[in-house]
Amino acid sequence: MARPKEFEPEEALEKAMHQFWAKGYHDTSIRDLVDRTGVNYYGLYGEFDSKHGLFLAALDHYRKTITAEALRELKKPGPMFQAIVRTFVRLSESTRTEDGRVGCLMCNTAVEMAPGDAEAAAKVKAHTKLLQDAFRARLAEGQAAGELAADKDLTALAEFLAATVYSAGLLTRSGFSEAHVRRYVRTALTVLS
Repeated sequence: MARPKEFEPEEALEKAMHQFWAKGYHDTSIRDLVDRTGVNYYGLYGEFDSKHGLFLAALDHYRKTITAEALRELKKPGPMFQAIVRTFVRLSESTRTEDGRVGCLMCNTAVEMAPGDAEAAAKVKAHTKLLQDAFRARLAEGQAAGELAADKDLTALAEFLAATVYSAGLLTRSGFSEAHVRRYVRTALTVLS
């Protein structure tokens, strides 16, 4: 008879996500994960198979929680530009956690892991597509409402906005001031004028 789990997998995943987010994959040890989650080695491996399996699950968790929460701003009523600004504000707020100014977990992963890890690269690409699709949908609504010029290329703008999310996350992680990051995003958003 299998023993019942002595921990809540979603809680452990949330804590592991924050550990990877703060220190990256390579600088996070199994001991760090055990300490952060309060779950022993056997429990973590029993649930997630490996450190890498836990990392990939943490990337999915990030997309389903942090990113999804920020993208909800795009669906709120009101002018398109304000919805996009609110989304960037929400994303910016998420880059500062109890661990400090950690940036965006996905853009951190794009730099650290994607070049040599096909599974991590696929997670980053899926996340980027999620951002692009969400921005494109809101831009299309804005264009239909006359808030955005009819000749604007929605796909190119959506790709640019998604890349701006990553750029802002990297600036934050690199220690640039909040004022610098805000100026960068404000300048980037002038493409919508």
